[in-house]
Amino acid sequence: MDVLIKDLPDDVHAELTRRAASRDMSLRAYLREVLAGHVASPSMDQWLDHVRDLGPAHTGGPTGADLVTTARVEDDELVDR
Repeated sequence: MDVLIKDLPDDVHAELTRRAASRDMSLRAYLREVLAGHVASPSMDQWLDHVRDLGPAHTGGPTGADLVTTARVEDDELVDR
């Protein structure tokens, strides 16, 4: 598939060309790699859907609030000694 990008700002084109050259790649190969890397990561919406599908992480045991309360009680006991 071919993609044509019109009206790309000159500074963006120059930076992409510079980055491609710094990796000894053609602009075409560099852009292919950048785009492939971009789509390899989930979008924010996909990631949020995945996190929501995981459900609550807490499966028993003390909560964070319980741990903080316990630590404060232990600290108070050390101070009172």
